[in-house]
Amino acid sequence: MEVHHHPHVEKKRFKEYFFEFLMIFLAVSLGFFAESFREHLVNKEHEKQYITSFYSDLHDDQKGLPKLINNIQDQQLIPAKSLPALFSKTTTSTPADSIYFFLRKFMRQQGIKSYITNRTIEQIENAGEMRLISEKKIADSLVDYYKAIGFIDYLQQTLLGYKAKLLDNFPLIFKSGDYVKAIDTVYEQAVVPAEHLYLSSAKKQDIDRILIQVEEIRALSNTIKKLIEQLLNKNEELQILIESRYHLKNE
Repeated sequence: MEVHHHPHVEKKRFKEYFFEFLMIFLAVSLGFFAESFREHLVNKEHEKQYITSFYSDLHDDQKGLPKLINNIQDQQLIPAKSLPALFSKTTTSTPADSIYFFLRKFMRQQGIKSYITNRTIEQIENAGEMRLISEKKIADSLVDYYKAIGFIDYLQQTLLGYKAKLLDNFPLIFKSGDYVKAIDTVYEQAVVPAEHLYLSSAKKQDIDRILIQVEEIRALSNTIKKLIEQLLNKNEELQILIESRYHLKNE
């Protein structure tokens, strides 16, 4: 019987296996580190874009918020201070032009969200990328800033409820046909009427009810005004912090 001899196959030595393993490990590791570094660069670029956009929004807010503060002063606080004296001197036979004018103005209100720019915070929250802001102090300050805006908005919604209750009591003292004469229908702004207007009632009980509600609105409006002033200070501090950490500057 013929015996077949298999060719001798030289086995790889341990060092060769180890060398191949090392090469594969290094290749995988380098690929991982390269991908991590690329992702880091992309995240840093996105962070810079978000911060630049936040900075622009804050700058816009800084211009808008003082207008809202002035509106609250003009529409709520000044009328609330003047109305008690005006009511004390007015009867159903004396002109009540200023009362109609001030209460029409008093019912006006602009929400804070009309005076701030929230495009960046909405974008970053929708994308879930607040984590990209690596400066913790800035990230925390931004979160606090927009939380403060949300709280002011909540108080303004409460204020609208107070004004609705006040409006319900206007028929106690106002004539409906005269009430519409105290506003410019083109620009929807309160105006001193061209002709004298009179109260339909000057009962102390009715006037006291009106003035109590006016005072509630004044107090809450004053609180909102102070919170907006504090928000404006936060805005300025945030801009300075961003300028120092990210070397940005508004033109």
